[in-house]
Amino acid sequence: MKMLRPLDYIIILALVCASVFSIIANRSTTSSKILVSADNQKYEYSLKENGIYTVPGPLGNTVFEIKDGRARIIDSPCRGKQCIHQGWNLPLVCLPNKIIITAEQTGEFDAISE
Repeated sequence: MKMLRPLDYIIILALVCASVFSIIANRSTTSSKILVSADNQKYEYSLKENGIYTVPGPLGNTVFEIKDGRARIIDSPCRGKQCIHQGWNLPLVCLPNKIIITAEQTGEFDAISE
């Protein structure tokens, strides 16, 4: 069994710091709205209002939750339920039920959009 060298600890620490920074940057969103595209229909919800919402898709209703400025899918009629396992990340996608949930982009511009 090999022992870790000092450089290994530095690399591990750098990866942990990068992960924490990524999580913090992801949580501090500048958007205030959730945009939902469901089977060629568009819906808009406020990220400031906690609640549980239902949108219809071709397979049935998909249920998502908005809480503390974040969103997640909590129920869907699709077979694999991968959309539920996406957690609180955006965008959320349920391909079988044709549901896409994104945050409205406001505030900062990146190099591509400038």
